Amino acid sequence: MTSEDIGRIITLMERHGIAVFDYEHGSTELHLTLGSESNIEAAEPQPAGTVGPDVLRSPAVGNLLLTHPATESTSNPLPRRAAAGDVVAYIRTGLTLRAVVAKQDCLLLRTLVENGAGVGYDDALFEITP
Repeated sequence: MTSEDIGRIITLMERHGIAVFDYEHGSTELHLTLGSESNIEAAEPQPAGTVGPDVLRSPAVGNLLLTHPATESTSNPLPRRAAAGDVVAYIRTGLTLRAVVAKQDCLLLRTLVENGAGVGYDDALFEITP
């Protein structure tokens, strides 16, 4: 893989809003991440003069899992507290799991997507309040 190939990949990632790209072939491994984690779960803008719940957004494309697939437990009921850095769900893309992490201390009010449903990058997953 050449630097020109990597440049083309980055251009495609930016054009299509892809945050993470992983490539492995033989002994070659390439892991690209665009943007910052704080941008991944940015809040939806609220109309002026309104105060309401914020949202926690998807860091990847895949299927939402409310619990880790290796556990047999059911998801914790909502509403519930989450501290900054807590893993609140997972996105499964093929054999890869990506954690959905609370960026701040918050109260998870409700799930906006059903367990196992497909989600896109930056889709709203949870309604939250500080």
